[in-house]
Amino acid sequence: MVNKKSNKKYNKKFYTKTEGIGGRIKQRIEDFKVEEIPKKTFPLHDLMKRKDDKKYTVFWMEKFNWDTQGALMALAYQLRVYANVFSIAGTKDKRAITKQQVSTDLSASRLKSVRVKDIKLYNFSQGRKLELGDLDGNSFEIVVRNIELQKDETEKRLSEIQKELEKGIPNYFGPQRFGITRPITDVVGKEIIKGDLENAMRIYLCKVFPDEAEESKEARKFLDKHWNKYGYNKALEIYPTRLKYERLIISHLAENPKDFEGAFGRIPRRLRKIFPNAVQSRIFNRVLKKVGPVEGEIPIIGFDTVFGRNNLSGLIKKILKDEEIKASDFNIKILRDMKCSGGFRKAKLIPKNFKWKIEEDDYNEGKLKIIFNFILPSGSYATIVLKEIMKN
Repeated sequence: MVNKKSNKKYNKKFYTKTEGIGGRIKQRIEDFKVEEIPKKTFPLHDLMKRKDDKKYTVFWMEKFNWDTQGALMALAYQLRVYANVFSIAGTKDKRAITKQQVSTDLSASRLKSVRVKDIKLYNFSQGRKLELGDLDGNSFEIVVRNIELQKDETEKRLSEIQKELEKGIPNYFGPQRFGITRPITDVVGKEIIKGDLENAMRIYLCKVFPDEAEESKEARKFLDKHWNKYGYNKALEIYPTRLKYERLIISHLAENPKDFEGAFGRIPRRLRKIFPNAVQSRIFNRVLKKVGPVEGEIPIIGFDTVFGRNNLSGLIKKILKDEEIKASDFNIKILRDMKCSGGFRKAKLIPKNFKWKIEEDDYNEGKLKIIFNFILPSGSYATIVLKEIMKN
């Protein structure tokens, strides 16, 4: 449990007590690098249920300033196939240099012909089809720039923060799970599991957030005001081309104004399941906020979760009631491939191989930059660690 007395100053926002170093991340795209650590061993029961062992082409994809799905769509477009021919172990940030494994039933020789700017494919081999979660973790190299502190004070604070990180911090799901510019994923997901696909779709397409581009805001406001066949057709003229998934959905609704199930089907399966997954993540974060980084695991609630007669189960039931959700709601009837089973996640996050180096900032005169290297387990977020370090 969290020691609320000793952590009183930071318990609302931070877990560590040492003052942060400030600074800025991702000032340059190459300031954020992440590489997957492939899974070395699989449980026997997992291996037994898998098929077509060693029948897939497995390769590494390195990308610069591409989100994972966008990169796969670009590969698919050039190869004249659907993006669902590719399988991945995890998604990666856009504004970064990332390296991850991909599997497909396409041949290596065919893949080697692909030429997409800022995407590199290499290390082709034969292996099993990847599934989400098939990695042991991620290795990060992150540059924090524009540090205004003196070098000795920066070193002092970092040394103290590192000691606290080694004891563990809450393993929250990070903001990427819910959306950065449009923190909407869990809101849409909640409407889906409640069975209101039309409202879920309207929120996804029309809800406006302050940090969006003005043309996007105006397009969303227009469609919200004209939520009908006329509005769908007109929206195709004014929605920016970069909003590719919104445009795919609107195109479907223009032809099938009431088919919201089919409209959600235009989003790739690996992406549309993120919506109910985000609801699971929100509930997990609420539980973790109450119990702190305890030893062991906390349930991720799904349709098959079994509750015990203990304080933790009682807390989770209370949070579910407050959310107006039941565990059985995750057995989504309308879109069967979006249903979510339960699981477990460690409550405590401890960065491994944590190292840092202070240098003069070559992009901000008179300031310092810090190069961090560390490893996190699969599903954990570097932003959670950086938040404790920077505290800004």
